[in-house]
Amino acid sequence: MLKTKTYSNGLRLIVDKMENYESVSFNMFVKTGSVNEDDSNRGISHFIEHMLFKGTTTRSSLDISKQLDAIGANVNAYTDKEETVYYTKTTADNAEKCVEILSDMLFNSTFDAKEMSREKNVVIEEIKMYDDDAPSKVELLANQAFYDSTPFKFDVAGTISSVKKIKQSQMFDYKNRFYVPSNIVLSFAGNITFEDAEKLVEKYYIPNFKQAGKQVNNKFENSRKIRFVKSFKDNAQSQVCISFDGTNFGDKDVYASKIFDIAFGLGMSSILFQTIREKLGLVYNISSSTISNCAGGDMSIRFATSTKNVPQALLAVAEEIKNVTSAGISEEQFENAKTNLISSIKLSFENTSFVSLFNAKRLAFLNQTLTKQNYVEAVQKVTLQDVKNYIVSRFRSDNYTVSLVGDNTKIKLEKYFKI
Repeated sequence: MLKTKTYSNGLRLIVDKMENYESVSFNMFVKTGSVNEDDSNRGISHFIEHMLFKGTTTRSSLDISKQLDAIGANVNAYTDKEETVYYTKTTADNAEKCVEILSDMLFNSTFDAKEMSREKNVVIEEIKMYDDDAPSKVELLANQAFYDSTPFKFDVAGTISSVKKIKQSQMFDYKNRFYVPSNIVLSFAGNITFEDAEKLVEKYYIPNFKQAGKQVNNKFENSRKIRFVKSFKDNAQSQVCISFDGTNFGDKDVYASKIFDIAFGLGMSSILFQTIREKLGLVYNISSSTISNCAGGDMSIRFATSTKNVPQALLAVAEEIKNVTSAGISEEQFENAKTNLISSIKLSFENTSFVSLFNAKRLAFLNQTLTKQNYVEAVQKVTLQDVKNYIVSRFRSDNYTVSLVGDNTKIKLEKYFKI
């Protein structure tokens, strides 16, 4: 049973009561991320996420960890381009403790100067870790190039230089601006009733907000052009990412894109895997995926291969794109991918953590809900022609990016990848 409520200050509550579950998953979903930063505070969204765990007026960082560990709660957080999410999963009898601790972190974090100094070093090590990781580096390079006319081009973590410069006053200013009720969704899923969740929200959240604030509603227009970008890294393999237009969050093409991803680049029977790995033996793995956001999203093909194989792999991928753009996918590929997607949806909805986040994100960005049954029905309505139309609209010859991270930046990417 899915039920929502919007309070007078704009705070939104969504509860999905799931029968025969022991767990309750809780998401404190804040609709802000790195796209809401500027050159004076790059990385601050991510840094605030870290610092909310570093102590409140009544709890130390250790207190927060010990009290959550003591009840066996799973707790974590993440920051992305458009959202920052804090989440817990525990048994129903301990759900209130999780809600109370996250509310304390939200309303009473001190951003202690010593803790900030220490945590900046942690984040800097995180930045270095991902910079050392070639797949992460090519993803960042691809984002910088593909989204070059939007804030999506910036790394969520910021840079070493920008993180060092973040001040305590900036932290409070940013939090006061974006961590407001109109910009927050509280989502529960699992063994909890709407009435019980409502009581927790009205006990720990509603009395503590000082202002309603303004809800974030971003929309960015991404430029169209062909881009080839390279970055040197002395690895045994070159990492390659090829990016095309994806979907805006909530677009009608979202379901067709998911079906196409499965047929084209997800799984061992997919078109790309069968050709590039199984027939040609050029890669260990190759995949495609689509990301939806408020800048049109991106559909990306990723693979790693020895540098000497990059030209042949690019030629082969380009050929498969031309083939699928011309002929589409087969009826069998379409039906298999649709069945795969429906099975994946049903299995995902057995996880209270997935359900809580899924519901929160949809309510935050679309102000809509979508039940498992309605999700499945939407997928079932997609036709083979819908997928063909999606393919043609995305594999455009005037808008794509090819990114490479490897030990040979002299490779003429434009010579080997043309569609």
